[in-house]
Amino acid sequence: MKSTVERLANNQVVLEVEVGQDQVEAAIDRASRRLAQQIKIPGFRPGRAPRSVIEMRVGREVLYQEALDDLIPEVYSQALKENDLVPIDAPELDILDMEDGKPLRFKATIDVKPEVTLGEYKGLEVTKQVARVTNADVERVLETMRERFAELVSVEKDGIEQGDFAVIDFTGYIDGQPFPGGAAQGYTLEVGGGSFIPGFEEQLVGAKVDEVRQIVVIFPEDYRAEDLAGKEARFEVKVHEIKEKRYPALNDDFAKDVGDFQTLLELRADIRKRLEDAEEQEAERQLEQDLIDAVVERASCDIPEKMVQRQVEHKLQHLERELYYSGLDKERYLELLGITEEEMDARLRTEAEKEVKTSLVMEALVEAEAIAVADDELEQHINELVGEGPDADARRERLEAQREHLRESLVVQQAIDLLKASAKISEVIVDEPEPSPEADDQPETDADEVGAD
Repeated sequence: MKSTVERLANNQVVLEVEVGQDQVEAAIDRASRRLAQQIKIPGFRPGRAPRSVIEMRVGREVLYQEALDDLIPEVYSQALKENDLVPIDAPELDILDMEDGKPLRFKATIDVKPEVTLGEYKGLEVTKQVARVTNADVERVLETMRERFAELVSVEKDGIEQGDFAVIDFTGYIDGQPFPGGAAQGYTLEVGGGSFIPGFEEQLVGAKVDEVRQIVVIFPEDYRAEDLAGKEARFEVKVHEIKEKRYPALNDDFAKDVGDFQTLLELRADIRKRLEDAEEQEAERQLEQDLIDAVVERASCDIPEKMVQRQVEHKLQHLERELYYSGLDKERYLELLGITEEEMDARLRTEAEKEVKTSLVMEALVEAEAIAVADDELEQHINELVGEGPDADARRERLEAQREHLRESLVVQQAIDLLKASAKISEVIVDEPEPSPEADDQPETDADEVGAD
């Protein structure tokens, strides 16, 4: 086999391959034997019909195409290796010459992975910013724990107030008829929690135990159940019980109840330690990302459009799954973000371009440093992940199925460790920054109850 490469613009090459006559004949013979097994020909046992008979039966073009389907992938793969080409998409094939008694000649137009020129990646100056853990942070965790251990207790009151929990039966009617999913018995509703459609909870305020109250509401126009959207509904609601949330006192007894602590002081110290460990891990993660970003910024390469398009498609598919599971459609999602579809597409493309370049640059770094993970290193890593316990065999089976993915992850981590080992890192303690506006852009799902907004 012979091959030549012509490099074109935009990371394209034309690979021309010539396959010797002997290799072609061998492929045609193999194709003939396969077809002989599949076709019944009178006078011949299965698989025994000679090539000339098979060619007469199916036609020369069919026989040759069968041979090409077998031969071309093999020699194409070999030619890629010989010329050190890494395709990023399927090739466009063109048969140049295939005649009896002559070599096979074909060309493949291929989009290939671009060459990456690495900039300086050792001795980078970066700052590791560790967020300060404050007493207020510790108290927020304690309040969350109190919330988890809080109890609803029945109280005697003259009527329901905002913040109370009402145990109710309710039945909803539209045009005088009950509607599917519009009723419940013994339902505990936090009045003022905003889980039901607008107006429902407000009209319960003041209701007494054993009172039956009529509540009239209008379902929002954008209600997720289209058959209810915009319609007026009347709910007949009976109040069975009024409850309040009681929180445990923050004392040594509370510390003993929530964990292996003797005093509240010990619990606070443990919370602080866990928060500080989490902040250290986040700072380390951000440090690694900053190093990667610095290496990518200093590198140069032409980013193939097809790789960007493929990454955009992948991100769109991921977004669609997320929206599906959150119960949102794209229009509502864009409305929550306050952007147009064109702006979202532009964002996705910008992110995709960065992700593609990052992947290419990190691969180039791995190649430049000849980083590899041996089988025994990978096995040790898998053993550490498996650990012990009754589910160890099941975990090992799952991890073995991801073996090569785990190897790639280890390779990338070794590249990052190399960057950190040579970097000039300064560490500072910083106050926790205010949440970014993007934090409020994430879609939130409503409650699942039929009466919910």
